[in-house]
Amino acid sequence: MATAIRWRGSGASTAEGRNLATLRPFRALRYEPARAGRLDDLVAPPYDVISAEMQEALYRRNPYNVVRLILGRQYDGDGPNDNRYTRAKGDLESWIAKGILIEDLQPAVYVYEQRFRAVGRDLTRRGIICAIELSPFGQGMVFPHEETFSAPKADRMHLLRATRTNLCPIFGLVPDDDRSLSALLEEAVSSRTDPIEAREETGVLNRLCAVSDAGLIGRVAEAMKPRPIFIADGHHRYETALNYRDERRAAENYRGLPGTRLYDDVMMMCVPMCDSGLVILPTHRLLKPSAGALAEKLPEAAGKYFRVKEADRAELERLASSNESGPAVIGLAIRRTGGLYTLALTSGEPMKEALPGTSDAYRGLDVAVLHSLLLERCLGMTREAVGRGEQITYVKDAAEALDRTLGPAADHEVAFVLRPTRIDQVRAVAAAGEKMPHKSTYFYPKLLSGLVMRRLNGN
Repeated sequence: MATAIRWRGSGASTAEGRNLATLRPFRALRYEPARAGRLDDLVAPPYDVISAEMQEALYRRNPYNVVRLILGRQYDGDGPNDNRYTRAKGDLESWIAKGILIEDLQPAVYVYEQRFRAVGRDLTRRGIICAIELSPFGQGMVFPHEETFSAPKADRMHLLRATRTNLCPIFGLVPDDDRSLSALLEEAVSSRTDPIEAREETGVLNRLCAVSDAGLIGRVAEAMKPRPIFIADGHHRYETALNYRDERRAAENYRGLPGTRLYDDVMMMCVPMCDSGLVILPTHRLLKPSAGALAEKLPEAAGKYFRVKEADRAELERLASSNESGPAVIGLAIRRTGGLYTLALTSGEPMKEALPGTSDAYRGLDVAVLHSLLLERCLGMTREAVGRGEQITYVKDAAEALDRTLGPAADHEVAFVLRPTRIDQVRAVAAAGEKMPHKSTYFYPKLLSGLVMRRLNGN
């Protein structure tokens, strides 16, 4: 386990022996609407949430939509010299040559606001897009909270090698207990009157303004230095950027070159952890038909660890939006019996036995309890199979999870309905040097791709 950091939020670093976080402005590559079209038609969600149907819709929306860069089509005849990565490189270079994409004249940081409705409220989330110096996890001030996998990292490395561009910002969370960073972001927004805007079909309004005032940027950079950054979304891209940096350093005999190179940094959106617009949604688990034979006995088997109570659908849907702390509570639906239950953990001792050497914060995660006690112990799935997601389908909406288990077109045997992971849990697990199970968090809304890009050419 990595060494835990200690953070008091006082403005002084307590992460002894670690490098300070280094924030730098950059010259963003941005769409020129006069040539490219409406920004609404040019942006896209992050690559890893784009379905095949969404990809086709984005292709049709505008010939310059950023999907062609971040998640291009694949064709049967693709080969080493003509594939989604080479086509992304060609499109990027062509769009720059045509003036579709233009690089800002001055280095800047970019204040990014998202206005949206979630959990029954109108909310605004605000952060700052900047260049953050790369450091291996555990050696600097950037910390992961979820596991990564080799295939997505290989995919993003091919794209980064081809385009030499940070196409999408990584999403980072920064402790801001004294709200000093939030105050600086408020100052930056109030000093600007020319934001660009893009509205998504979901209704989310995205607003971005460039801040090139060197004095203000300097104060933000100083405020950021002692603060750890916890990655919310973009773990694969962060590790890819780090590997790419090391690859470029080796190729260019980096030790003999003075100064910082563009590939030493990565584009990141940094959001204060105290932001009232931080929303984390749960990801529910469905088990495929092969789990059916054991599913009927699951309530009885779970009684060894949980207080099992019959429930109704409304209760499970409410559970999915609960922000309560305390011992794990998990919703359960079983197709064969039509049964609906809540499972409340009665003791923490089984988790200590199942996951020795992990922190209290990790063992307290509902998803860790689900994996260790229900999937592994009660259903007999191996830890490796659970980690790889074998026989598991992930669903964001609790109503969909229940429909796919109990509805007329049900195609799964079991649904586990989870509460959202809280931001204090993300912070505690990451600060302990641990990584949550895959799909423990879903930060809503996602950051748009296409508002700003950052080229790594030039030095």
